Amino acid sequence: MSFEKLWQKISPWLGPLGRAYSFLICTRNMAYERGLLKSHEVPAKVISVGNLSLGGEGKTPLVIWLAEFLKTHGIKAAIVTRGYRGRIKGPVLAGNHGKVLFPTEDIGDEAVLLSLKTKIPVIVARDRVAGAHLAIEKTGAEVVILDDGFQHLRLQRDLDLVLMAPGRDPFKEKVFPAGYLREPWPALKRASAFIITKSLPEHLEAQKLAEKLKNLGKPIFWSPFESENPYKLKDFWQGEKKAIKKGREKAIAFCGLARPEMFFKTAEKFFSLAQKIPFEDHVKYDQAKINYLLAQKERASASVFVTTEKDAVKLKKFVQALEPCYLLPIEAKPEEALERFILEGLKNNEAPR
Repeated sequence: MSFEKLWQKISPWLGPLGRAYSFLICTRNMAYERGLLKSHEVPAKVISVGNLSLGGEGKTPLVIWLAEFLKTHGIKAAIVTRGYRGRIKGPVLAGNHGKVLFPTEDIGDEAVLLSLKTKIPVIVARDRVAGAHLAIEKTGAEVVILDDGFQHLRLQRDLDLVLMAPGRDPFKEKVFPAGYLREPWPALKRASAFIITKSLPEHLEAQKLAEKLKNLGKPIFWSPFESENPYKLKDFWQGEKKAIKKGREKAIAFCGLARPEMFFKTAEKFFSLAQKIPFEDHVKYDQAKINYLLAQKERASASVFVTTEKDAVKLKKFVQALEPCYLLPIEAKPEEALERFILEGLKNNEAPR
C-alpha cells in the first residue's frame, strides 16, 4: 500500500493532530500579524506563488509562465525555491542560463526543472530571506519569484498569488495530517489574488469554487493548462524538443505528482494507455522502480512510456532503459487580465488589493 493510500485510510482518525497543528499555525500567523515575529523586506519586488493545499495546484507551470512573462517585459527576475527533497539547504545559485549547477539529488526536482525551462537564475534556499538576498546580490534580480511561498511569512511580498484547482473544497477540507490543507482556510485572506488553475470558467466545479472565493473580496483569475505535442525523454537532456504528431501508440503512463489525474487524462489524447501508474509526489526513481515499469510494459504489450517533464529530471540515468519514452509538456495559459494585474502590482509600492 502506497503512502498516499495509507494516509487516506488513516486520516479520518487524525483529527486531534490536525486541530493541534492548526492551532500552532494560527498562533504563528497571529505572531507575524502583530509584529511579534519579524517579516523581512528586501530591496526588490517579491511575487509569491503558492497554495493552501499540500500540492497539486499547478505551481510549477505557473512559475515557469511568470518567469517567461517577466522576461518578455524586460524585467530581470530570479526564482527562489526551497529545493524540496534536495540535500542542500542553501542559499546557493542552483541554475542559470538554462544550466543546472547541481545534481537533482542535491537541489530537488523542481529546482532542476525551473532552471532548464526558464533559463533565469534559480536559487535554492530553505531560508527564503537569505535566498532572496542572494538572488538580488548575485544576479541583480529586480523581481524575486518566491516558489511555494504562501506560508513563508518571514519574507515580505508585493504580490501573493494563491493557486486553487477545482476538485477540493478548501472551505470544508481539514488541516494536515487530518486533511490536505497546510493551514485553515481563513489564511486565504492574506492573498492578493486567486488563480484558478487546470480549468475553464464554464466548468461547473470551477464555477462553484469561484463563487466561494468571491466572498473573500479578492480578484480571481483563470489559468487553464494546455498540453503541447509529446517529445522524447532523450531530447529533453540534449536541450532539444522534437515534437511528434498525435498518434495512438500503446503506452504505459507514469508520474510522481500530487494530483496525477490531469496528466493521465491529457496523455489519453495522444496515446492509447495500457496502464496508468501513479507514484508518490516527488518520487525518487531507482532501478527497482524502473524494473517494475519495464515489467508492466512487457505484461501489457505496450510499445512506449509517457511521463512528465517534472519526472524527466530524475530519469537521466535511465534514458536508455526506458527508450522510447515520451514527455508531455504542460503549460499554464493565464488570461490577459492577470498580466495587467501583475504589472500594476509591480508598479505600486503596495500590491493592489
